[in-house]
Amino acid sequence: MFVPLKRDAIACNRARWTRYTEIIVPFWKSSLMTRDPRRSGFTLLELLVVIAILALLLVMLIPAVARAKVLVKDAKCKHNLHGAAITFQMYLHDTNDVMPEAAQMPSATVDGEPVSDDPRIADVLAPFLDRPELLRCPADNLGYFEREGSSYEYHTNLGARKVGTDFLSEQWGEASSPVLNDYAPFHWMKGRRRSESINYLFTDGHVGDFE
Repeated sequence: MFVPLKRDAIACNRARWTRYTEIIVPFWKSSLMTRDPRRSGFTLLELLVVIAILALLLVMLIPAVARAKVLVKDAKCKHNLHGAAITFQMYLHDTNDVMPEAAQMPSATVDGEPVSDDPRIADVLAPFLDRPELLRCPADNLGYFEREGSSYEYHTNLGARKVGTDFLSEQWGEASSPVLNDYAPFHWMKGRRRSESINYLFTDGHVGDFE
């Protein structure tokens, strides 16, 4: 049963609370101001450990990101070559399956004279190309597309021949006879062989490396 406090008891309790606030609160504020600031954050050792862990993570992450970029460009290059295969099919439909004559390296010269009078493969296929950039390898950082109109080298041994009648096709089949390939090993990275760093479009229409 609740018993009301007497006035003297209430006054006594109020006095105790006032005294408590007068003593404890200033002491609490003083302790906050004089506390060692290092306890509220990282110590130097802890900070160095965190930095070392972050550095280790970056060392592990950067090669993975670089590898991912190479693989993305590699996939885009293969996609472009598949598009080039469709372009060749349209061209061959109009030429009764006779491959075009085109220069291997249109910009090549000897004593200031062009090595070949044949046109660029980009110009030959231009009427059938959806867009010129289809012949640009995204990993071509050597300027081949700007100079030659294509990042891909055309195999001149196919010129003016019926599909499948060139030497490589007759000896090893159309799956081993390249039509186009990267001018340089654009997709090289550690662990890859040169043949895996150059993408090829073969006479049978498949895209891959040359093994």
